[in-house]
Amino acid sequence: MDRTQLHSLLPHQGPALWLDGLLAHDPLSIQGLTDWHYLDAFGSAASPCLLFEAAAQLCAAHGALYGDSSAIEMALVGKLSQLQLHHEPTRRSGALQVSATQEALSPAGALYAFCIHSEEQLLLDGKLLLVLIHA
Repeated sequence: MDRTQLHSLLPHQGPALWLDGLLAHDPLSIQGLTDWHYLDAFGSAASPCLLFEAAAQLCAAHGALYGDSSAIEMALVGKLSQLQLHHEPTRRSGALQVSATQEALSPAGALYAFCIHSEEQLLLDGKLLLVLIHA
């Protein structure tokens, strides 16, 4: 799924969409692509930790693909935890691989473990609790 198709799946539009495409997905996991340039708006010293936003959008895409879309109106980041930056890259350009695995799902929310790789090296990982707003 490319960026144009993601615009129809997620409410994020234009520069607010931090995903460039989906690589694969199944009922419990999803993989996609993001890019370093999404940090440009925050300046050259922006922390790679801000890339959790791309992971959150990936998790929302997973929910849109596999959730009961008639029941869920919106998903919000309720909690970001266990965030760990594994290395500070010397090169801050190019594509990044983002992966997420759903660990728990309830009517109130969904818990995902995520990781982001830069050039096949683990850059960032953590957990996201999405709060589900029902229609």
